Amino acid sequence: MKFYLRFSILFILVIFSVLSFGQAKDEQLASQFFSNNEFDKAADVYEKLLNKNPQSIYFYDNLLSCYFNLNKAEEAEKLVKKQLRKNDRNPYYTVDLGYVMKKFGKADKAKQQFDDIIKKLKLEGDQINETGNAFIKRGEKEYAIETYLKGRKMHGSNLAYSTELGNLYGETGNVKEMIEEYLNSMSIDEKLLDDIQGYFQNYIQKPAEFDLLKSALLKRTKTQAENPIFFEMLVWMYVQKKDFDNALLQAKSLDKKFKEEGARLIELGNLAISNEYYDDAVNIFNQVVLMGKDKNNYTLAKMGILEAQRRKILNSNYTDTDLKIVETNYKAFLDEFGKNPFTQNSQRELARLQAYYLNDLPYAMANFNELISAPRSENKFKAECKLELGDLYVLKGEVWDAMLLYGQVDKEYMEEPIGQEAKLRNAKLSYYIGEFEWAKAQLDVLKTVTTQLIANNALELSLLIQDNTVDSVEDALKMFSRADLNYYQNKTDVALQILDSINLLFPKHALADDIYFKKAQIFVKKKNYSEAEKFYNIVVNEHGSDILGDNSLFSLAELYEKKLNNKEKAKQLYEQFIENYPGSFFLTEARKRYRLLRGDLLE
Repeated sequence: MKFYLRFSILFILVIFSVLSFGQAKDEQLASQFFSNNEFDKAADVYEKLLNKNPQSIYFYDNLLSCYFNLNKAEEAEKLVKKQLRKNDRNPYYTVDLGYVMKKFGKADKAKQQFDDIIKKLKLEGDQINETGNAFIKRGEKEYAIETYLKGRKMHGSNLAYSTELGNLYGETGNVKEMIEEYLNSMSIDEKLLDDIQGYFQNYIQKPAEFDLLKSALLKRTKTQAENPIFFEMLVWMYVQKKDFDNALLQAKSLDKKFKEEGARLIELGNLAISNEYYDDAVNIFNQVVLMGKDKNNYTLAKMGILEAQRRKILNSNYTDTDLKIVETNYKAFLDEFGKNPFTQNSQRELARLQAYYLNDLPYAMANFNELISAPRSENKFKAECKLELGDLYVLKGEVWDAMLLYGQVDKEYMEEPIGQEAKLRNAKLSYYIGEFEWAKAQLDVLKTVTTQLIANNALELSLLIQDNTVDSVEDALKMFSRADLNYYQNKTDVALQILDSINLLFPKHALADDIYFKKAQIFVKKKNYSEAEKFYNIVVNEHGSDILGDNSLFSLAELYEKKLNNKEKAKQLYEQFIENYPGSFFLTEARKRYRLLRGDLLE
């Protein structure tokens, strides 16, 4: 008996496998016919498959498409009616009946069918959503809107289906109604705040549309004053318009209402900094300072003011006097609040200022050593400071001390991004001193890490070494890496001399685009922006298809945006970049900057 049972089961499994294999083969064949536009052959196979699997929407949709392409109106209508008889409660087929009529020129009958569907709607199961989705699937968005409005009426609630209606109004260009529906959604579920802000970013672009949103929000703050979500959205809207004065007024009101002691203003100030509105940021942080030293966020506000002032000066044509003022302010801050875990980021910024702008390496290195040896510093923070101290040793030309610090971080955080960054810096240091084989071995390990920036930098440097060590001829690359090191050490004139020597000793060398690109970077550092522009253009125009083509075009756009103050030209170049380099590492940032220059909402 057991043997018979096992044999029966095995027999059934074999039959099932054969049938499944046969169906899979038919599906593949039908798909191939469909892709090749052989719709008559595809239709024959899909008819058989649908007969075996009458519930398959996939087979049904493809068969219907075949009939459309073959202009077989009668067969298409019969197909839909056949499915409708088997699934009389499925709104997808009732909508499709009208869709077929419209497709084959029976507009009046289609309208009658669609109107009849709306008329017969019931609150049964999920019929409203299914019918709305069926209309959306066939591009009948106005009927989908009617469906949800009818459903709302039957529910007896003006808030029902708000999100669905908001989406549809947005897609059909009815911005005013879209705003109202999304705000309805938000009043029901505050967790939708981020999603709705995203929707508004997609659909609201013009000043008149902003005015509609502003009016709607101001009205809600009066009629639903107890709900803070509309005040928060109003702050967000003012930030998108770069109107930090009004954003501050609303944020102060919320901050006071919820007794946050400036916490909300700190967030707003940091947002102003990230969008490079430094004066607005200082004004916002000062409002927190005025609340008094006894408030929790007083120190954060003072730190925010320092950060905004520092960034403003470093992003301008600063003088040595400007830099000294920033240094004095940081020292005064540390004297007032002490050197502790809470102020260590400010101490690190002071060290960076001393190292890279004031050329005061001894004080900078002393600050980093203090941060590394401080007993209460967090280990990851200490590791970051070790990397930065290693960079300063490179600036001084003390290569082995730098390697030691990089190696410590690499060993301690081997599988983490900071450890991979340490390995990258060590590999770059090996490249600087001409140890190309070792450098490339380390870089090849890093090319596959998940941190995109590290992988991208490792790939670029690895390719530079690979392309310029052919047949063990490394002389030109050794000169170039030495120029690269001098550039890093701010010895820009020495770097330029070495680069010019390469051109003399190795004319038409494969390093040509790298040399032009490095020259452009050097002239940016020297604030000779016209020369930088010239060399970036050479790379873009003569070597645009090489590995540095995207780097150069992005850097050129950035130069016009931030240094040459030609926003229109920058916008054109970012647009050119997006078109020419869709696979570039810089694509996301280029899109962001293009949208901002175009006047879209802030990120």
